[in-house]
Formats: sequence, C-alpha cells, structure tokens
Amino acid sequence: MSDTDVRISWYRSPIDRGLLAKLTRRNDWQPLLQNVGLLGFSAGTGVFAYWAFHNLAWPWVVLAVYLHCSFYGFFGGGAGGHELSHKNMFKTQALNEFFMRLNGFLTWFNFIHFRRSHAGHHQYTTHHELDLEVMLPMTMSWKSWIWAFTISIPSVRRVFAIVFRYAFGRERETILKSEWERRIFPPEDRDALRQLQNWARVLLFGHLALAGVFIASGNWILLFLVTFAPFIATWFVLLTHMPQHIGMRPDVADWRLSTRTYLAGPFARFFYWNMNYHVEHHMFAAVPFYNLPKLRKAIEADLPVASRGLLATWQEIRETVRRQKQDPAYCYTPEFPQSAGAPRTG
Repeated sequence: MSDTDVRISWYRSPIDRGLLAKLTRRNDWQPLLQNVGLLGFSAGTGVFAYWAFHNLAWPWVVLAVYLHCSFYGFFGGGAGGHELSHKNMFKTQALNEFFMRLNGFLTWFNFIHFRRSHAGHHQYTTHHELDLEVMLPMTMSWKSWIWAFTISIPSVRRVFAIVFRYAFGRERETILKSEWERRIFPPEDRDALRQLQNWARVLLFGHLALAGVFIASGNWILLFLVTFAPFIATWFVLLTHMPQHIGMRPDVADWRLSTRTYLAGPFARFFYWNMNYHVEHHMFAAVPFYNLPKLRKAIEADLPVASRGLLATWQEIRETVRRQKQDPAYCYTPEFPQSAGAPRTG
C-alpha cells in the first residue's frame, strides 16, 4: 500500500466556522512587516559586524559576527522559509514567492524539496514509515550542542553535499538518494525534479559568485556574514525549533499528543514566526502565522496546558529525554484541561 492510500482521521478542536474563515484570511501588510523587519534586523547586525571588522579589535569583531549569525537562521526552513512554503502568508502570491526565494537563497534553503517533504509531514505527522521528515524518538547529543554554539561543520558538509548532488546529478537515481526523496519526487513528476535541480544550481552558483566578489574585494568577512552565516551560532534557532516534536508521542491521530505548543514572549515569537504555537499550526495549517495567537485563544479550552517560556519548556524536554533513555517506550503526555476532548492515544 502506498502513502497515497493511507488516510489518517486527525482530531481537530471544535471551532466556529465563521471564526476559522476569518482567521484563515490573509493580508499583505503583516507578513511584509515581518519579512522586512527580519531582513532589516539582519542587515543592521551585518552592517555593525562589517564596521567592527574595519574599526574594532578582533574580540569585538567576533562578538559582532556571533550576534549577527545567532538570528540569521530564522529566514530558513524552520521559521520564515517554513511559513512561506505553506503559501498561506501573503494575500498576493507574487510577494510570497519573492520572499520565499530571497529567504531561501540567503540560508541555502531548497524550498522545492521542503514543500513536498513538509506536506508529507503534515499529512502523516510522526507516523512511522509515513513521515520521514520527523522521526520519533529524537535525541540531542552533547556534540550537537557544541556545534550549535559554534560553527556546525556537520551541517555545512550535509547541506553542501546535498546541493552538489542536486545540482550535478544526471540521473534520477544519482540525484535522489534517500527513500524519502524518492517518495516525494515520484518518477512521473519530472518537472518537479527539474525545479529541484535548477534551484540547487541557483544556490550553488549564486553563492560562489558572491564569495568570489567578497574575496576579490578584500571583504572576506562577508563570507561569515552571508555565505556561512546559517551554519554559525545556531543555538537560538535550535532552542526555539526543537520543542516542536521532541519527546512527544508518535503514531497517534492527535496533534495534541505528537506536537508541542509552548508560550513565548514577543521577542522569541517575532524571530520564530509564532511557530511556538505548533499544535495550532498543525491542526489548522491554513491559518497564517500572524493569526496563530488568536487561534490559540479560540480553541485553548481543548488544547494541552502549554509550558511558559523556553526555560520551562526545555526543563520539560530534558526530563522527558532522560526518562526515554531509561524507558524507550516512554513519551511525554501533556496535561489537558477538563474541558478538552479525550486524547486519541491509540
């Protein structure tokens, strides 16, 4: 039986249809402010780091680059690129596609692959053999944390290897290596495979051209501010992104059990595009990111009690991962209010 033959009857919290239609409605000004705001912030930290390179001592240059890179990754697949991939952000789709390509280029993000992979993730969230984008249980090694607070050499190798394979592969078998890649790009869909290759070539040759300009002009510091920025100081991206599914329950038709929402302050929510409301995002994926807080309020009585802040969330995760090492079958089960519908644990 193929994936297309599998249908999961997902639990969705009850909500007034009129209200849902209102929350699903898109505009242009909110996502424009978000995209321009993030780009502006990154440009500001980048300009400061560039200025520091020419005017300050090395310790200050390192700190300025570190600050810049700590927030640079939020353009990519876990936040900005993720939301743009859903095509539910802008009312004007041309704006959506423009920022998708701009953000994707800046972060080496192949949105052609991600859109197909992520559609499967939403359809079969954490179901074994069906969702190969997110597979539970997940772990975080101490080496991963070291890479997150420094330069993630494994990520550089992995991304560059994939980009080269997509860009220069001649046959389908040499381009698509993993089972998941072959599944989301079926043999009959040659146009999608061509788009995948073309975007990989844009990423590769575009960044090579920029790197050549940076080096030839003597501004090699820009290699760390643009070319390699998505791989440096990814700690904040990791802290905000990882709670989505880690420690949660696989193989259930209830996003309230397989996905985690946590409450965050405006700073984290801005950079993370409100994706801390992750149960709500999975349950009603057509709702744009800027309406997720309102969606949360509308269905909160049927949702698990959410942890408050990153510290409390990671304390919860740490305890869950510790117990999973002792008992691999253990999964975190959130607390539900009495008003909530019965969780689908089977």
